[in-house]
Amino acid sequence: MKADYYTFTAFEGRKYFASIRYIVAVIQTLLILLKMKPIILVVQNPSIVLCFLSSITKKLFGYKLIVDLHTQYIHPGKVRKFIMNYMNKYSLNRCDIIVVTNDNYKNDIKDITDKTIYVLPDKIPHFDYEFNRLTLKGKSNVLFICTFSEDEPWEEVLEASRLLGNDFCIYISGKPKIKEMNIPENIILTGYVPNEQYQNLLRSVDVVLVLTVEDNCMVCGAYEAVAAEKALILSDKRVLREYFNRGVVFTENKSNSIAEAIKYAVERQNVLHEEILEIKSIRSMEWKTRWETLMEYINTEININKRDDKKSVC
Repeated sequence: MKADYYTFTAFEGRKYFASIRYIVAVIQTLLILLKMKPIILVVQNPSIVLCFLSSITKKLFGYKLIVDLHTQYIHPGKVRKFIMNYMNKYSLNRCDIIVVTNDNYKNDIKDITDKTIYVLPDKIPHFDYEFNRLTLKGKSNVLFICTFSEDEPWEEVLEASRLLGNDFCIYISGKPKIKEMNIPENIILTGYVPNEQYQNLLRSVDVVLVLTVEDNCMVCGAYEAVAAEKALILSDKRVLREYFNRGVVFTENKSNSIAEAIKYAVERQNVLHEEILEIKSIRSMEWKTRWETLMEYINTEININKRDDKKSVC
């Protein structure tokens, strides 16, 4: 089953143009729907606006709607929370299939919809570029995969770096919300880097660190660390323990626990590496089986084999 992929990013990251960005994205989405006339539309939530729009226009365009409920959105306060929760529930009750990344999240969603919910964790990625090892600053080097979102305890990582000392260097990805003058000497803010450089950094460090305060969040950086076959440190969350059950050190989201986890992971990185190889093989095979089962279900329920094989993904 083929798919066309579209993403609209005009004014993204420019907070003063947020309202205009959504208006432009809505218009672009409607134009693509008019042009492609998809049989199946797959959308990712977040964006709640995209899912809400897709659920409203579903009958107008006549497509089947699949919502990839990839992760929980960060709940705002007061009126915005009420509006976003309403839009989210409306969308989920008018789609045909919901895809989530773990069983715990599936159980939560069951409380607000009776739609079919399918569990499909992310696929372990493949790297696009030949590996060129980088010369890094520390005796031991850690990559903290971070977007400086509300669910990432990055301030605790800064404090952990002070506890570790200069033998440990922590590289932090993503667009920083802090000034370099306020960070310890053993912290390096990479900012957004080209994909090839990011992959080389990921494969050059000793340990990868990915943290979240959310309970049902399957962090994307963890899949990347497994792909790179690196010792991995994750927040001590049930869904992460269940899926990443080898080659991983789990930590509380506190500076002293993070520092101890980093030291332990560096000391045992060879053992953790061997365990990561195991889980990489196991989860890759599991994903293939789950994906084939999902495709079979879509073909059966939506009867796509008897129709023009076209699907649009926004």
